[in-house]
Amino acid sequence: MDLSGFWDTFLPVLDKVPAVRGIIGAIIVFFVPGFAWTLALFRKINVAERIGISIGLSIATVTLSVLALNLFFGVKITGNNSLITIAVITIIPLIIYLTRRYIIRKTEEADGE
Repeated sequence: MDLSGFWDTFLPVLDKVPAVRGIIGAIIVFFVPGFAWTLALFRKINVAERIGISIGLSIATVTLSVLALNLFFGVKITGNNSLITIAVITIIPLIIYLTRRYIIRKTEEADGE
């Protein structure tokens, strides 16, 4: 699947509407990574707690990850490098969460038989 046409169409729209770009960027930086980590780390918390913890975890993990990569590995702090870092620190807990969920479902199916 070729996404170049999608990006060629979508990105210029974001350049023309900076408010939308800012909102999407804030959600990606300040919420998504922390929400993924709360899914992996906390099983039984309510929505308000999950949102609050998500914001704090996102700020901490994104900032520390970008700075650690710059300090220890010499990765320059750019928008693209930060986006890749955010993607990685979001995908890792999602893999943990989905794996745990898969194992729990298989265990429940085995117990139910």
